[in-house]
Amino acid sequence: MVTRTNSRQLVFRRPFLLSGFDALQPAGTYTVDTEEELIDTLSFPAWKRVMTAMQLTRSGTTEYIPIDPDELHEALMRDGAQPDLSTPVTASAKSRRGSARDAMKAFQRRLK
Repeated sequence: MVTRTNSRQLVFRRPFLLSGFDALQPAGTYTVDTEEELIDTLSFPAWKRVMTAMQLTRSGTTEYIPIDPDELHEALMRDGAQPDLSTPVTASAKSRRGSARDAMKAFQRRLK
């Protein structure tokens, strides 16, 4: 069976915890490897995810911890959804109020 591995760097701005980790992980850059295998039964090339793992370096050793890609996605969304207090706010109060009003109108339209 033909397999391939894709590696990507992900940045967490805040500490996070995923299933399978024994402790809260500090903010930083992490490498995530996704292994896929080629599905031979189709008439065109298609890949199926077999495993996703995150590299954790502790005490000079690197461990590959299997993770759930959906849980990783949720953790990244939570990390990005929180305001970054280290960056200055550049929008004026008036523009923030207008953005909030637009967001509320869009939300109300979805409820109808």
